[in-house]
Amino acid sequence: MTEPTPEQVHWNQLRKQHLLEEKVLNCYEVAKAQLGLHSTDYWTPYFSVWARIGDFDAKKMFDSINSGEKLVRTHAFRTTLHIIHIDNLSMIISATGPALYKACRNDKFAKVDQLSDREIEKMLSHMRDALQDGPLQTSQLKRIVPDKAHVRSALLMLMARGEVVRAKASHARSNLTSYALLDKWVSGFKLKLVDEQEATTKLIRGHVGRFGPVSVDDIAWWLRLTKTAAKRAIQSLGDDITTISHRDRECYMLTSDHEIASAIERPEEDMVWFLPYEDHFLKAFIDRTDFISEDIHARLSPANRRHYWPSNRDAPRVMPSKALAATGEVRPSIWLNGRVVGRWEMDDLGEQKSIVISLYMRDARVHHESIEQIRSELEDFVNQTLLPISTGK
Repeated sequence: MTEPTPEQVHWNQLRKQHLLEEKVLNCYEVAKAQLGLHSTDYWTPYFSVWARIGDFDAKKMFDSINSGEKLVRTHAFRTTLHIIHIDNLSMIISATGPALYKACRNDKFAKVDQLSDREIEKMLSHMRDALQDGPLQTSQLKRIVPDKAHVRSALLMLMARGEVVRAKASHARSNLTSYALLDKWVSGFKLKLVDEQEATTKLIRGHVGRFGPVSVDDIAWWLRLTKTAAKRAIQSLGDDITTISHRDRECYMLTSDHEIASAIERPEEDMVWFLPYEDHFLKAFIDRTDFISEDIHARLSPANRRHYWPSNRDAPRVMPSKALAATGEVRPSIWLNGRVVGRWEMDDLGEQKSIVISLYMRDARVHHESIEQIRSELEDFVNQTLLPISTGK
């Protein structure tokens, strides 16, 4: 078996992100192939899709999320909010739900840890009853259920069990969603939960296939597993997985993917991408040095909001606090040939939005014309496509 070079491995990772010529057709295929689109910021999924396929029908995507057609919004990887294709939902909830439930059940801040199991089940039963007649917002639920102090906790625990999802929002950028029972929200869909270990192993295979090569540390970070559990799952996949030494690390990729990487060639033209805040690609890795130079890493994860935009040249050159670093947060990024060379942010003050950029690497300035073209296209997408579905009018 021919070993791919580090550069071939790099370009193959980008191929699997639909960032090269190998494209998919629509937002549904992107969401399904990528396992989940990070949605802590409600515009991020739209930007993630745009970065991979260009201009698309964002209103159709919003309508799908807002009606439970093919796409749902719920908590998953690292217990954070994602847009997930319903074909992947059973596997993902089976694998990630237990960790979310445990985190909510042991929540000392909300004092859920002080409740008995019987009190928990009674609280969840009241929530189910309240949602029987259709989606409700938290403010409405607090007027109905007896335990008003734990409405959010109850909703998260029911999402962890795959019983509830986030439902309607007034517009594409609103985080004031209602909540609905999954079996009533997604027509004709029935969640099929499977054994947690089986689902986790299947999901790890998906992670290796979509993002590999990845290390045990990456897998454990992405799914909040112990390294022992991640390693055990990898071993159980047998010949389906190939172990390689990638930049002095033991990493894993699908055996079939290994063959593709060995034959891939660098694109003839230089390639520029703008990935959004918390794009799911970088969130798949705990070690991002393949994509972000250590010299600029701190600028992609500024601890001080004053350094978000405009980019402050006096911003610290060291990584932020351990707490922030642990979340893996990264600001919107500008990529040249598969590596981060700067940041973009949105000037959000006026009616028309502006995309502003900061370039950190010398080679990026040589490609300023190409970068400016993508910046302009993204700005048009925001103003012409996203804003009309993001006003609530």
